[in-house]
Amino acid sequence: MSFKSFLSESKDVKHLKLKDVCKIIAGKRFTPYTSEGMPVLRSGNIIDGYVVDEDFVYCDREKHPRVDTVKYGDILIVRFGSAGVVGMNLINREFFLDANLSKFSPDSKILHKQYLYHFLLSRQEEIKGWARGAVIPAIRKSDLEELMIPVPSLEQQQTIASKLDKLVELKRELILRKEQHSYYRKQIWEACSNGCSK
Repeated sequence: MSFKSFLSESKDVKHLKLKDVCKIIAGKRFTPYTSEGMPVLRSGNIIDGYVVDEDFVYCDREKHPRVDTVKYGDILIVRFGSAGVVGMNLINREFFLDANLSKFSPDSKILHKQYLYHFLLSRQEEIKGWARGAVIPAIRKSDLEELMIPVPSLEQQQTIASKLDKLVELKRELILRKEQHSYYRKQIWEACSNGCSK
């Protein structure tokens, strides 16, 4: 099932521009990098829809006291380079937001954060198609702001998000089981091959 199929069960859905229900906050260029301090979240830190806790560079927090940061539950998009990749931070840690990324800050009275995340994931391939530029593909903030989002009631949004969360978790579990199955099949094959050759 997809985002669209769950949405079809909703009533009284409004279609609004993203800029009317959400702020899009651009990241900043941080230099010089240091060996310690606050980690800088970059495009390579978003994999399979989530922030991964590896390969960070760091910057001194005291040199950037008024900069907006990424916190647990924040939704991000890569705007330059691997443009269009969407991710959510589920790491209980604060990060600087690199200039190649933007953060979505939804109006909580209108838009459920997890619902927005699933909506963006459902449109990720379309958004990637908006990227322009031969050397460094980029998505304009204004294009994101004009994106129309279906907005049912907050209660319906939460229901849709919960169902999609369960589907995502099941998918991840199936992938893990498949990887385990492949690993054990390989181990059995190697054991049989080594045992048979003696």
